[in-house]
Amino acid sequence: MKLFVGAADAFFYPDVMVTCDERDRHADLAIERPKLIVEVLSDSTAAYDRGAKFAAYRKLADLSEYLLVDIEHRRLELYRREADHWLMFDTEPDGPALQLESVDMPITAREAFEDLED
Repeated sequence: MKLFVGAADAFFYPDVMVTCDERDRHADLAIERPKLIVEVLSDSTAAYDRGAKFAAYRKLADLSEYLLVDIEHRRLELYRREADHWLMFDTEPDGPALQLESVDMPITAREAFEDLED
């Protein structure tokens, strides 16, 4: 399923998105109200995911968290909306869990990357 960001007049294909809005549950073509978006970074997409794409995502009124998964560095970066600004939290491979408040779930880098070989 694709994501439509009306304020940016753009469609995207996030790696993962979570919505709890009934209108999205009945959508045929695109979700418009995700509360969590997850993007897996690659060399070719990292700058875009952190820059222009995130700028568009920030225009989504219902989006409360944006999680970037950096496979190469085994790192998670979580951006959380707090009132009128965004806070960034990150964790390294052996670091503490990040709390995904939007889905009430803790996640550590170790858990996220447990099936990957070094």
